[in-house]
Amino acid sequence: MSWAKPKRYAFEGPEPKLGPGVSRPLPTQATRNYQVHVKRPGAPAMRVTIPAPTKAKALMYCRNRWPDCKAEVLS
Repeated sequence: MSWAKPKRYAFEGPEPKLGPGVSRPLPTQATRNYQVHVKRPGAPAMRVTIPAPTKAKALMYCRNRWPDCKAEVLS
């Protein structure tokens, strides 16, 4: 028996890309915390703290978690 992947509805937005090295750092990487301002269409803005090795990776992790977002690093 296998589990069927649940259907995504239009209001849920595009499919996120999740996993180590894609939406979060690899366990062996040295990181620091970055505050990122994330705004998704039709949702309130959120301030997320993401551990990442660089600012560019912090933005990449946000865009992989929330593909339809606008993100900017605050610190």
